[in-house]
Amino acid sequence: MDWKNCSLAKTYYEWMDSLVLPWLEKNGFTPNRVTVSGLIFSLIVPLGFYAHPFWGLLLLLLSGMADSLDGFLARENGNQTKIGALWDSAFDRVSDVFYLMGFWVLFWQQGKWLAQASMAMFIAILLCVLVSYIKARAECLGVKCDVGIMDRTSRVVYQLGWAFLLLILPGAREGLLWIGLVLFIALCFLTVVQRAAEVYNKLK
Repeated sequence: MDWKNCSLAKTYYEWMDSLVLPWLEKNGFTPNRVTVSGLIFSLIVPLGFYAHPFWGLLLLLLSGMADSLDGFLARENGNQTKIGALWDSAFDRVSDVFYLMGFWVLFWQQGKWLAQASMAMFIAILLCVLVSYIKARAECLGVKCDVGIMDRTSRVVYQLGWAFLLLILPGAREGLLWIGLVLFIALCFLTVVQRAAEVYNKLK
């Protein structure tokens, strides 16, 4: 899904460009510093969810914003580097894991079906890695692969929506946790299939 072309995303980037980027530049933030800030926020997402879903949602939002801002800031200032792109991609994989660990903490607090939830989380993490790996490997082979409903941005938006529902509907938390996780796994699996088929057809 191409979030960058939707009206909401355009409004978001216009807001970033007019308000947030000037503040970052004024306070000496470089793209690499923004990337590291996003990583730090992601590492404490599980602690945020442990304290309360509100804090988990807030940290997830801050990390996601930083993830979108570092590349945007680099392009705006002409500071794009290969090493920066490498670290950004590597830190994204770390963030994927810690975001899901935050939701696992909520399963743990429920105290039910923890073994099953842990196995499902493992599958979700594996699929996230595969979604990103197929694209990266395809690009190494000279094939562009941007298809798939659950790219990086879509996964973050999905998890923000999931966390928001968990926050405002505490009475339905157990059901929302399982529905959200199963749907996340299904959509990521679909994306793996879409990307594998795309690469196969282009390389065949």
